[in-house]
Amino acid sequence: MAHNLLHRKGNHPMPKHRVALIGLGQIADSHKEMLAKLPERCEIIGMFDTDAQTLEKRKQQWGYPAFPSLDALLAARPDVCWVMTPSKPRYEIFKACYAKGCHIFTEKPLALNNEDAERCVKLAREANRLLGFGCNNRHKPELNMMANLLFDGVLGSLIKVYAHVGIPRGDEFWAKKFQQPDAWRLTFEASGGRIFEFAIHEVNWVIWVGGQPRLVMGVHDAVSPTLAKNGLDDVVAATIKFDQGYGIVETIMAPGIRKGRRAQGIIGTKGECWYDESENMVRLVVPGDKRDEFLAVKPCPNRAEDFFNAIDEGRKPLNDDEAALLTTRVCCAFNESVRTGQTIRL
Repeated sequence: MAHNLLHRKGNHPMPKHRVALIGLGQIADSHKEMLAKLPERCEIIGMFDTDAQTLEKRKQQWGYPAFPSLDALLAARPDVCWVMTPSKPRYEIFKACYAKGCHIFTEKPLALNNEDAERCVKLAREANRLLGFGCNNRHKPELNMMANLLFDGVLGSLIKVYAHVGIPRGDEFWAKKFQQPDAWRLTFEASGGRIFEFAIHEVNWVIWVGGQPRLVMGVHDAVSPTLAKNGLDDVVAATIKFDQGYGIVETIMAPGIRKGRRAQGIIGTKGECWYDESENMVRLVVPGDKRDEFLAVKPCPNRAEDFFNAIDEGRKPLNDDEAALLTTRVCCAFNESVRTGQTIRL
């Protein structure tokens, strides 16, 4: 499908993509804001949600054309579909969008089981269109920078990559959450647990750094009595073994956790690096080179910029179909490990 062209300074043509928003729940706010900051790269040509009240509310809030059906939205000829629905109905949405020649950027998770994830990826590959995956850590400047220190050989070969995140949430928070419109997410069947809903961002970054995952071991717990009663967790810890080195992912949601607590880093055979949140800088230590320094965090393209660039440059995005598939497999293996008490081989 032909793109509208926006001519930048120097008369260099830059494709301007026609974006359709599909699924307009709470998570759509952050995606809409991200896209709205790129007016030279995209225009939102319309939106659709199966809930008529949500669709009307977003029409009043945002002013974009609201379409009564997915077919009607696709008839407006978008070339990119931004899918933010719950994960379960996505296959049919993907099928319709790819049939119209669109590229798809999807909110995480791609699916809650390997079979559905593989079916979605197969659609993308058969259509010869891109599938962008909505996990964001690979696009956080500090985490992108640390990964590239490993890829560039500064740290040597991987020994360990870790991502620990703490979110202060107590039982009162979860009890109120069960009374809100998005309470549908608070079942294991709908959410896949915290590994899929929150820790998935860390999983996605850790396997980018580590490479092909081979073994997964998981443990979880529930600090909140409300979550425990409903068969859900607020503590997850996963160990992932790669061909070389291993990764640790940990997410803890508890009232005693300091707000914004983060600890992410990489240890290699030559040195290590980690994110110093107090300085907003990356600390790099390479003993053999007598290096011990703070590195200023360098900006990198966000998820939307990278996806549009990938379309224009004829390449895959940083978070592509394979990344979505591997992330799903690791999260599923985590849940299987928790259920069986066994280490799961991928």
